[in-house]
Amino acid sequence: MRIVSIEAVPITVELAKPVVMSHITIERSCNVLAKVTTDNGLVGWGEGVEAADLTGDTQPAIAAAVDYLARGLIGEDPLRRNALWWAMAKMMHANDTAKGAIDMALHDIAGKHFGIPVAELLGGQVRASVPALTLIGSGDPDADVASALSKREAGFRWFKMKLGIGSTEAEIETMRRVREALPADCVLCGDANQGWSEPQALSFLRALDGLDIAFIEQPIAQGDHAAMVRVAQASPVPICADQSVHSLNDILVFGRTGVAGVSLKLVKLGGITGVMRGAALCESLGLQINLAGKVAESSVAAAANVHCAAAMRAVNFGCSPGNQGVKSDVASEPLVAANGAYRVPTTPGLGVEVDLV
Repeated sequence: MRIVSIEAVPITVELAKPVVMSHITIERSCNVLAKVTTDNGLVGWGEGVEAADLTGDTQPAIAAAVDYLARGLIGEDPLRRNALWWAMAKMMHANDTAKGAIDMALHDIAGKHFGIPVAELLGGQVRASVPALTLIGSGDPDADVASALSKREAGFRWFKMKLGIGSTEAEIETMRRVREALPADCVLCGDANQGWSEPQALSFLRALDGLDIAFIEQPIAQGDHAAMVRVAQASPVPICADQSVHSLNDILVFGRTGVAGVSLKLVKLGGITGVMRGAALCESLGLQINLAGKVAESSVAAAANVHCAAAMRAVNFGCSPGNQGVKSDVASEPLVAANGAYRVPTTPGLGVEVDLV
């Protein structure tokens, strides 16, 4: 079996409601599907999600990188996924979003070839369903408590509060009130998206002392690993690094430093192969894993996230596929969270059929 074509297919994923973060408001995402076709007619799909603020990748850049990488992959055996992942690393510096999209598609093809779901290619399922870490946060304590309770009624048990978008006082109040309102079996965490200075972060984190908060993600700006470690060592709440982690080497930096965990993303680490390598590294370093999609993605990337989460030993900082709240999807049957959890697809490959009509 050989690869005969790799196409970059631009798509736009619309959100039903904008997602507000400390530094950006997302209403839609202009993404790129990677369509890989083999000489025996198998088609694999992957997705690269634009993230100019995180990876520097825009839709035109992802599409151009997919087209460039295709030149070196045509004629290769798609089942040699590890070899092709390393080959892409040699062909082109950075551009992990495009590499990841092709890597997803190669896994989709392998699963279809062998007649098994992608999770089985990764060593087999550890879990058949993945609780969805769902987003809340508006800067309004009353609205956020109501949103959390509404989502809990719908079956969600994992909640991530977007922080750094309102006043410090209001957001501390919100964290307290949401934690008090939710049952004890619910998990609450927060994501500041680089919204604070180091002193602001420490002040906020100390105000949460005694609350049952699973972790706070990326409290300060990326770029200063030493400052992140200082914050983590002084914080009464576990700290998770996201924007500070762009590679496996960054994961190594934070191992056994006081930082409790890291956020693994397909767009940052080169797809399924990179994320699973990152997960193994986290386990060896004692780091917890948050497996996150990039808002907003279709069911293609969301399925890749779910398969990875299903095969990991533990995802104690939660999994948040980025197709939650999308208004449109390229899948004929979109992957959705039912009763607060994603069922791991059981059909061959990613388990998502793309319909671009």
